[in-house]
Amino acid sequence: MTVLGYILAAVTVIFAATCIFFRSRNRAFEGMMCKFMASFGFISVAVVGYTANPVDTQYFCYVCFALMFGFFGDVLLGVKEIAPTFKSRLIPLGTLYFLVGHILYLSAFTTRSGFRPLVFIFGVIGIVAAVTVIKLLKMKIDSKLKIILCIYFGVLFYKAANAGVLAFETKELSFVIAFIGALIFIASDTCLGMIYFTPIKRKNIWVTFELVTYYIAQLLLSTSVALLK
Repeated sequence: MTVLGYILAAVTVIFAATCIFFRSRNRAFEGMMCKFMASFGFISVAVVGYTANPVDTQYFCYVCFALMFGFFGDVLLGVKEIAPTFKSRLIPLGTLYFLVGHILYLSAFTTRSGFRPLVFIFGVIGIVAAVTVIKLLKMKIDSKLKIILCIYFGVLFYKAANAGVLAFETKELSFVIAFIGALIFIASDTCLGMIYFTPIKRKNIWVTFELVTYYIAQLLLSTSVALLK
């Protein structure tokens, strides 16, 4: 990481923390704007990291595009907070954008690890876990979105498994932090599902946890570009 990279990471963390502060105070518009800036910051960290350490262009491109889809997903889900009338349309669209982003992350890891049938089993486990949780908690989700969510968690688990294989085999710091980020993403999106589809109480605590884990995950994944060997 260069000095500029550290500065961008610090600024991104500041915007992320400010977003969490505003959201905890139910100031949706200010929180949304800070979230946009934090999402842009993740992309900047990856770009600056690659310019300083241009080891693997393919990996960088996949991660950068994943972060871009995350940015647009944040835009859609952020607008939902100030325009709840369109909530039923924005949640599926935002989920699809993030799903594409996770597929791109998965592609980045697969370019390094290759396709391994045994690792794919973890994707199946993710789908089964999603189906089970939806049924046990009796989540109110329409059939199309339910299919998207099940695929989404299958990709999350498969992505984390691929990153885990790379971390174990290479012992590289870049893949260790990418694996940690992928695991944290599972926790973050599980929490988000609870917020969206269950009548949970003390919602601000859940929102804070979801945002904190989301920002940590994205920052770790974007930083992995700068640490590649």
